[in-house]
Amino acid sequence: MKILVINRWKLATTTYLKWLGPGHEVVLLSSADGVSADPDKARAELAGYTDAVVLPDFHGNPLVEQKALELHATHGFEAVVATSEFDLLRAARLRAAMGVAGQTVESAEAFRDKLRMKQTLAAAGVPVAPFAAVPDATALHSFAAEQGYPIVVKPRRGGGSIGVEVLRDPAELADYAARHPELGGDDGAPLLAERFIEHELFHVDGLVAHGKLVFTSVSACGSCLSYRDGVGMTSAMLDPDDPLTEPLRELTLRTVEALPTPESFVFHAEAFLTPQGDLLLNEIASRVGGGKIYEACKLAYGVDTVAACVHAEGGGFAPPEAVESPERLAGFVIFPGRAGTLDEAPTSCPVDGVDQYRLTAEIGSDLGVAAHSSAHIASAVVHGASHQDVRRVLDDVVRWFDESTVITPRPEPV
Repeated sequence: MKILVINRWKLATTTYLKWLGPGHEVVLLSSADGVSADPDKARAELAGYTDAVVLPDFHGNPLVEQKALELHATHGFEAVVATSEFDLLRAARLRAAMGVAGQTVESAEAFRDKLRMKQTLAAAGVPVAPFAAVPDATALHSFAAEQGYPIVVKPRRGGGSIGVEVLRDPAELADYAARHPELGGDDGAPLLAERFIEHELFHVDGLVAHGKLVFTSVSACGSCLSYRDGVGMTSAMLDPDDPLTEPLRELTLRTVEALPTPESFVFHAEAFLTPQGDLLLNEIASRVGGGKIYEACKLAYGVDTVAACVHAEGGGFAPPEAVESPERLAGFVIFPGRAGTLDEAPTSCPVDGVDQYRLTAEIGSDLGVAAHSSAHIASAVVHGASHQDVRRVLDDVVRWFDESTVITPRPEPV
C-alpha cells in the first residue's frame, strides 16, 4: 500500500515504519521540529521512507497540503495517516481530494469543532452543559445574561486547553472582549461559550480498530487549567468496580455512537460529575489524550494505542484482541513550568510504584508558564493494585518532586 504520513512529532520516538509493518511504500511529510538537528541522526530518522519532505512552520502552513497533493500526483496514495489533533482536518481534506478511505471531513469536523460536536450530542440526548456560539460581543454578553456567571469561553477548534477562560463577572467579560478584537468584526470569532459547571473531572480513553472496541479506560484527574498556576496535574484510573466506572463508559460510548466516527480511531473524552451526581460530557477527541495518557494506557492494558491506530489506518487488518480489564491500574503526574530559573530538579525518582520518571527541562534553563495543559518540565507514570494505591503513589511523587525542585522566580522589574 502507498501511504502518506503527516507528522509533527519527534521522529526519534515515533516509529511509523515499524507500526505500519513491511510491504508498504511510505512517504513522510514532516514538521522540521520533528527531525533531529544533528545531520547523522536526521538521516537515520528519515531512512526507509520512499520519499521524505520536511517543512518549517508546520502548524497552519498551507504548503503542507499543497506539497501533499504534489506528492500524491507522483505516488498515488491509498491511505493518509495523521495522529496530531491539529492535523486531523488537514488529513481528512486530503483524503477527500485524493479519494482514499479513512476519517472523513464530516467526522473530523464533528470531533474538532466543539460547536458542531455539542450540537450533535445534544440532538442525540447526550447530556452537555448549556452552550452557544459567540461570534461577536453581543452574543457573548447575551449568553452571560441568559446563563449567569461564571461562564467558560473557548476556541471552537482549540486543543490542550489553549485559550480556555472562565469569566466570573462583567468586568472579566469586558476585559476578555478587549483582548479579542475579532469579537467586534464582521467575520465572526470562532468561539464557543458554555455555562460553568462545578464538577469533578474524569477522562475516558479507548481504541476502536476496524469497528471493534479494543478497550476503554476511565480515570479521575485534576483540572486541565492548573498548568497556568504551575501546579502539577494528576490522573489515576478508577477501579473496575467503582460505581462511576460503568456510567462513565456508557456515557462515552453513547457519545461515540452519536458522532460520525471513523472505522479505526483512538478517542479521548472528558466528563463532568456535578455536585448533584449528574454526569455531563464535556468534550471528546479522535486522538490520543495528552499528558501521559498514552503511557498509562499502555502500562495498564498492554495496548499501544498509537501503533494500533496507525497500523489500522495504514490498511492493517489484525486489530488487537479486546481487553476487558486492565492488568494493573496506572496513573500519571505532569509538572508544568512556571516563570523562573530551574536551579535544582531530580533526574531519577526513588518512589515505589513509579514505572517511568522523566525530567525534560535542563538545569539552569529559564522557564516560562506552560503553553498548554500537556506541557511539562517533568513527568511520572505510576502503577498500583487499586485507585487508592495509585493515588497514594502520585501523592508521594508530588511531595517528593516539590521538595526536590528549586525554581527561582525572576526578579521583579525596577
